[in-house]
Amino acid sequence: RGTVPGGREDIPDELRCVTHGDALFCGGGGVAAARVKVQDGSRVWTAKSPGVPVQGMHLVGATDDTVLGYRFAAEDAPQDPPGEVVAFDADDGRELWSVPSGAQSTAVTGRSRDAVVVGSAVVTVDASNSRFEARDAHSGEVAWKTSFPEGTRCAPVPAGQHFLAMCATDAELDASEVRHPTLHTVDRTSGTWGSPVAVDGPAVPMGVRDGGLVLLQEHREGAALTGYDGTARFDPASGKVSYSRLPRTYAGTPGMADGTVYVAGQAGLVTALDPTTGREKWKRQTGVEGASGPVAGSGALYFSSATGRVVALAPNDGRPLWTTDPQVDGLTGEQGASPRVTVAGRAVVVAAAENTLFAFDTQKPPKSG
Repeated sequence: RGTVPGGREDIPDELRCVTHGDALFCGGGGVAAARVKVQDGSRVWTAKSPGVPVQGMHLVGATDDTVLGYRFAAEDAPQDPPGEVVAFDADDGRELWSVPSGAQSTAVTGRSRDAVVVGSAVVTVDASNSRFEARDAHSGEVAWKTSFPEGTRCAPVPAGQHFLAMCATDAELDASEVRHPTLHTVDRTSGTWGSPVAVDGPAVPMGVRDGGLVLLQEHREGAALTGYDGTARFDPASGKVSYSRLPRTYAGTPGMADGTVYVAGQAGLVTALDPTTGREKWKRQTGVEGASGPVAGSGALYFSSATGRVVALAPNDGRPLWTTDPQVDGLTGEQGASPRVTVAGRAVVVAAAENTLFAFDTQKPPKSG
């Protein structure tokens, strides 16, 4: 157990980690990026600040030799650019290259997708928010550029073997009401766009099942998000979209693991949903309040709160396998938070408040009580 040092004490922690093989990389509130040894929590390297106040780093993925993230400046220190995609050498933490980004991925997709790793490349949105740019992840050399359809702004969405663009019109984005998004396939080697496919929105990309992209349809009352009431599934091969209604509107933080959608309520209720039929597979009350999205590994599903409390559930029926005590004082977390748990082999790595990071063996979890 340890902490990853942050750049500024007044910035709340949003520490998140990604893995590639046995390498663990973490970044977040006031933290540029750090590589941490899974075995003992020691730091291999900590990335240097670029010389400007850093609000934080949202890591987007890693390749064999590079870790990539979206770095954004502190709100009280306006600068140009306010955000940029940056690449670090995975072995020593050297900053390899950076490029400004004007992505509005959260507005388009409901999730932060300012860059995505596609094989050994990374696809970003340019500073003018008008096109995708694909680069070699390590060198930063541009492989292709492709402009958005006229009158739209788009976000990159990985979907298994496919790379997709999710787009919304300028008018809907300016009105903060994306009701009619479109999906396009984009060729990974050339950047060539496929035909647009309309999706009933607003909808949030969740993950892949049977080669197709699964989206959760948001239920809104006015501008307020009150939950999720349906699923949409886009088949990139056929270009068709199919829909299923959920039994009711589910409020909480959604996530997807191993082809199943989960919604974790603020009071600890976890519900498993079949994205193909929309039916409820099971639901289970847990002691993890404000849990982030699920992560699967070592035969279990893991949910965690900002306090570091973790619950492991059996995927088939939600039966609790074990639960840990809280590790730190902290808020329960915001609805829609990305997963705080990262699985690396048998190790479960958990991020908690105050940039706290701890790990344990899934076969020997900490005892509760």
